[in-house]
Amino acid sequence: MRHPDYPFWSFISTVLVLLPLPWHIRARNIATLSLIFWLVLANVVTFVNTIVWAGNFRDHNPIWCDISSRVLLLIVYALPACSLAQMRRLESVASTRRSIISSRDRKRRIIEEITICLVLPCLFAALYHIVQGHRYDIVENIGCVTPIYMSIPAVIIRFVVPGTIAVASIVFAVLAVRWFLIRRLQFQTILAASDSSLSVGRYLRLIALAVTDSTVLLAYAIYNAISWTAPLMPYKSWTAVHLNFSQYAQYPEELFGSDYSAFVANVYAPFLYSIIFFTFFGFGEEAIAEYLAAAAYMRGLFGKIGFGKSQQPNLFDEQQFTLGSKVVPAGGDTLSFGGADDVALQRDHEKSVHCDTPEFHASSSRGGVAVTVERSIV
Repeated sequence: MRHPDYPFWSFISTVLVLLPLPWHIRARNIATLSLIFWLVLANVVTFVNTIVWAGNFRDHNPIWCDISSRVLLLIVYALPACSLAQMRRLESVASTRRSIISSRDRKRRIIEEITICLVLPCLFAALYHIVQGHRYDIVENIGCVTPIYMSIPAVIIRFVVPGTIAVASIVFAVLAVRWFLIRRLQFQTILAASDSSLSVGRYLRLIALAVTDSTVLLAYAIYNAISWTAPLMPYKSWTAVHLNFSQYAQYPEELFGSDYSAFVANVYAPFLYSIIFFTFFGFGEEAIAEYLAAAAYMRGLFGKIGFGKSQQPNLFDEQQFTLGSKVVPAGGDTLSFGGADDVALQRDHEKSVHCDTPEFHASSSRGGVAVTVERSIV
């Protein structure tokens, strides 16, 4: 395998994104859960593609190519859309435009977020078919990708649309920060009254994540648009663009030369977004609490099936001594703890009790002085 790092980082990204999932489920944040869903889906598809097409560009499975290429296209629209939905919600919470949140408002908010995070990316991916010249391309070491008929409509659908969504997300993030600065003194009370399961720390992390993601996505869209070397072609008609649509193209890695970096960026993009997500949420107090709870559960599980290290209890340490108890060294005299006046006498006696006897050395070699304990009730 020429590039073993491709599947490795895809696998690591999947694990990192799933780690904070439990407490996001409890928070019932549709936008964040949708973001996790799309990132996991992109990393899994990239993982499979980089293994199946490692060192080759054969057409192994046309159905999988149709699915995987479309999934990677969906990510282009889904990530900025999830950030936009999250920022709309945070800006609405901080603005306090609605002092009372009814069940009807909650249902409408959930429908809006599902529409933005799930339906909207699918809609744009369907519109992409307008500028898709043939079925798919297979690139060596990377797998299946969606081709594009480079034209003015293609620039709008492929680059302008996701860039615009990213800009809108940044605008809502700026408004959310503005409301936070205006009402920062009573902001904790505002979050508690908004029925949003948000804390101030989580609120700020969500804003920082959306701003970072949107900035990276915007820069990525600009980079792809600038680095595209093919000339713009006129979009004559649907028939001309989709002529022989069922064909597919196969490309070895050496064919692209320096342009191959654009395909490598498509491989590392889901990993980069996953690292950004984990950086903001994988080290929060909620995530750390989840890690500790999971570790305690696994430790208890291993203990039940016999993998835990058993330790013999120290019976001498478990004894509860009270005034009037007697400690009798093996073969020695009785030490009485009758009261505070006997403490000095007891200490002097301990220094001289059978220190040179064979019994002492034998018991010392076994790890300590053997004693018997007699209890008396005082």
